[in-house]
Amino acid sequence: MVFSSDRADFGFKIDFVRDTEDPQRVFRAFSQLIDFCQITDKILIKTLDIDIEPDILLDNIQQGSIIVWLKNSFKAASDNFLENLDLRLVSYYLVNFKASIINFINERTTINEPSELEILKNKFQSLARNTKVNQLGIYTPPNDKDLLLSIDTFQGALSELQEADKLYYLTPSSNLPVNRNFSISPESRENLLVGDTTTSEIEMILKVKKPDYLGDSKWQFKHDNKLIEAKMNDLEWLKRFKKREVFIAPGDAVKARVEIVTQYDNNCEFISTKYTLQRVIQVIPMPPDNQLSLFRD
Repeated sequence: MVFSSDRADFGFKIDFVRDTEDPQRVFRAFSQLIDFCQITDKILIKTLDIDIEPDILLDNIQQGSIIVWLKNSFKAASDNFLENLDLRLVSYYLVNFKASIINFINERTTINEPSELEILKNKFQSLARNTKVNQLGIYTPPNDKDLLLSIDTFQGALSELQEADKLYYLTPSSNLPVNRNFSISPESRENLLVGDTTTSEIEMILKVKKPDYLGDSKWQFKHDNKLIEAKMNDLEWLKRFKKREVFIAPGDAVKARVEIVTQYDNNCEFISTKYTLQRVIQVIPMPPDNQLSLFRD
């Protein structure tokens, strides 16, 4: 069964600067904004612990300043399940929490501490209780990783627009301007999530997938059928490689001491693993018998 509103629930308005280059930016921004809504709604429905799938339908596009109106849609395997929910309240929850995220962005230029996200979690509690989908009134807020994913997706839409363009979040009763000066760097975003870090150093044999000839990026290796990006920290060996004193052919491998740094968030959930080659022990040429299989890897 599918349920959708009979009118638009929310929208976005972009006042774009006329007669400027890169007109595609407006449509890329709208695409990113819809991604933000879809990602955020799925995160929010997950917190309600109900078996419905949210979707977004295009309701209307208005000219002048470009205005896109959207409405919520919900799918469930059981007709009875949807009939037992007041989906107007669920829709209100989705629309207003997105407004809470934008208000949160409007009050700052970045996020410096994970504790700042508590503002959104507290707002979540009041909005989630209004849905009345849980008889006990117990709702678990989105975790930091999900909240930052939502914010980062919205930031992606902001980055598509020019400085003089203006963006608004619309509901049938409000017109909310968006702060264009907000940003979080990828490094800052990752640091906000990190609760614990483990570090180890082991000897590994890594098949070279893509060397870094310029010295500005990471090397790519294959290990256990996985692609690994790693920083090369053996500067003496790297100097010899750039002078062509060390030769690496397609399919060759390196034996090296590798530092592995694994990061976890405050809920002990995995975030990322970083690899650094601290010392290259030797280059292992590909056996001649494997030459024919080179392009199958």
